[in-house]
Amino acid sequence: MMIKLIVNEWQKVFSRKSNIIIMIFIVGLSAMLSFIPLIFENEQASESSTYSQNWQSDVSQQITTLQEETEEVLNRDTELSFDESITVTMNESEIGRLSYHLAEDIEPPAVNNFYSSLIGASSLNALIGIFVTIAASAMVSKEFSMGTIKLLLIRTQSRSKILTSKYITTLLLAFFYYGLLYLSTAIFSLFTTDMNPTSEYVFMTMNGEYEHVQFIGYFAGLVASNLVYLVIIASLAFMLSTITQNTSLSLGVTLGALFLGAGLTQYVASRTDLAKYLLTANWSLENYLPGRMVSIEGLTLPFSMIVNAVYVGLFLGLAYYVFNKQDVLS
Repeated sequence: MMIKLIVNEWQKVFSRKSNIIIMIFIVGLSAMLSFIPLIFENEQASESSTYSQNWQSDVSQQITTLQEETEEVLNRDTELSFDESITVTMNESEIGRLSYHLAEDIEPPAVNNFYSSLIGASSLNALIGIFVTIAASAMVSKEFSMGTIKLLLIRTQSRSKILTSKYITTLLLAFFYYGLLYLSTAIFSLFTTDMNPTSEYVFMTMNGEYEHVQFIGYFAGLVASNLVYLVIIASLAFMLSTITQNTSLSLGVTLGALFLGAGLTQYVASRTDLAKYLLTANWSLENYLPGRMVSIEGLTLPFSMIVNAVYVGLFLGLAYYVFNKQDVLS
C-alpha cells in the first residue's frame, strides 16, 4: 500500500506546471553549459584536442611552443595589455598541466573533455538544491493551504505512512532532478567534447598542485557527496513544511541556510570551536574528496557523516511528532 501512496504523490508532483518548468530549465542549462565551450574555444584548445600515437613528442612540442610564445610576450618592451596578461596566465597554466601529464606518463585529454564536463556539472548542485527546496517546502504545507489534507487523512492509512510516502517522494524527486542534470549533461557532452584517452583524471588541488586519480572512483565520491547534500536540504525543507504548514516560511528559512550557511559557519568558527557541530559546516562532503580541504580544522569524514545523520534524524523526528500529534484537521 505504501507504493500506491508514493505513486499517488509522484503523480501529484508531476501534474504541477512548476515541476515541468524546472525539468526544462535543468535540461536547457545542461545544453548551454555543454555548448558554450565550443563557442569560446580558443586556438590552444583546438591544438590539444587530439594527439598522435607518439603523444609524448606532441606534448613536448606543444610545451615548447607555449614557452616560446610566453617568453616572446614577456620580453616586449611595452607594458603588457590585458589580453597579453591573460595569454601568459593561460599558457603558464597549460604548461603546468601538460608537464604533469608528461611526468606521470598520462596522455592528456583535450581541454574540453568528457570527464571535465561531468565534473563541472556538479557546480550546479546548489541550483538543484534550490529546486529541491521549492518542492520539499510545498510537499506537506500545500495540502493544508489547498484544504486537501482532510481528504488525505480520512483514508485508512496511518499518518506516519502518509508522511513517509511524502518524504520518500521528496527524496525521489531530488534524485530525479540530479539524475536529469547528469543524464542531459552526458548526452550533450557526447556531441560537444572529446572523449578522454585514459581512465585517469588529472585535476588541480586547492594548493595549486596537480594530482591524478581514477575517474570512476572520484566521480562516484562526488555523486555520493552531492546526494547526501540534497537529502539534508530536502529533509530540512520537508520538516519545516510539516511543522509550520507554511510554504513561504519553510522555503525562506531553507534558502536562507543555503545562501548564508557558509558565511555563518566561518563567522562562528572564528569565535568558537563549536562551529564544527553546525550542520552547514558538515553538509558538503565534497570537501573530503582528493585535492580539496575542509573549511574548519579538525573535521573528518566520519565526524561529518555522524553530524549529518543526527541532524536528519532530528528533522524527521520532529516532523513525525508534530504531524502525528497536531490537530491537523481543524
